[in-house]
Amino acid sequence: MSDLFIAAYSVQSRAFAAGASLAALQRDAGVEPEDIVVVTRGPAGRISLHRSVDSITGQPVGDGRWGVLIGMLFLDGRTPDAQGQGLSDRLRAAGLDARFVQDAASCLLPGGAAVGIHVRMLGADRVRSHLAQAGGEPRILHQRLSAETEDALQDLQDQLPPVALGQTQPHGLV
Repeated sequence: MSDLFIAAYSVQSRAFAAGASLAALQRDAGVEPEDIVVVTRGPAGRISLHRSVDSITGQPVGDGRWGVLIGMLFLDGRTPDAQGQGLSDRLRAAGLDARFVQDAASCLLPGGAAVGIHVRMLGADRVRSHLAQAGGEPRILHQRLSAETEDALQDLQDQLPPVALGQTQPHGLV
């Protein structure tokens, strides 16, 4: 079992500071790094992912899969598709709570940012407390993931192309 957290901020710098603080918490606790991602929404509504990157390898921390999945939560705030084919429908089918998916899609305001983290060994109470103490009055969303939900989300992540995970360059880019 693991936990998925999103802390939404009205000011982008607060989310970046919270992300750095969570990375430090992981290092201090001596646990295996998990994905941390800061998702920003520009004034025009454009979504951008800023994943934690290992300063030595240049690769995303934790392989980037959870960071991309967290970023996907902000992309599909539409009403569920009648055929159940939308992105939010697939996330719910994998086991995420409908309210969590809806709240994630709606909590990121233009000009704001959210930090998301998938954790196993830090403990939900510790992460929640750390986010609350970091300041900035974030809106904190939390979902406990069962083993079945983790497996279903892993299957969904396995469908992501390597370029989305930062593992290869898109064709034609250097």
